[in-house]
Amino acid sequence: MSTYQPIPTVRALDAQHIAHPQMHADLSTDAPAKALLIDFREQRPPVIDGHLEAGEAKIRMRMADSALKLVLNPAEDCIGLLTLKDVLGRKAMARAHEMGLPPEEVPIHDIMRPIGRLPAITIEDLEAARVGDLVYTFNEVHEEHMLVIEDTPEGDSVALRGVIPASHLTRRLRVSLDSRARASSFAEIVQAVNGQFD
Repeated sequence: MSTYQPIPTVRALDAQHIAHPQMHADLSTDAPAKALLIDFREQRPPVIDGHLEAGEAKIRMRMADSALKLVLNPAEDCIGLLTLKDVLGRKAMARAHEMGLPPEEVPIHDIMRPIGRLPAITIEDLEAARVGDLVYTFNEVHEEHMLVIEDTPEGDSVALRGVIPASHLTRRLRVSLDSRARASSFAEIVQAVNGQFD
């Protein structure tokens, strides 16, 4: 029979520093690339219903303090990626003008990034890669997000394992890029860390 004992307690200070996850620690280009993955096996995917309008999506994203959502269809499969920038930016305004609607009434499926148009890598390739490899991959694909997929247990299809935002890469490498430049090319980040690749 086990014997249990009380755990010693300590008195907290009036104000306490809050520990942050290691995901915010700096990385080198030789670090494992998987360190940048938002892994849906370890944390709940940030999802949103595809039938919602932009105004409601904006409220939900701000309430959840989430700038990224996976858009679901009625079968709860992921059909796209939605960022707060998509909801608040030019894309939503242009689509609203085309549809003759106020921006907040634009359906999010009209402004999301369809999942079939986003670059994807396998979890196996990610596990074998370094952060520097991701830098070059983002430079090749010119996208803000990289999907990571894995085979289902049955082996007859693939599942979305996670996502890697380009913003995590620039933040963890401590490289500042203008968002317009980042959207078009990762050439600057390659130049900024090029000495580490020689």
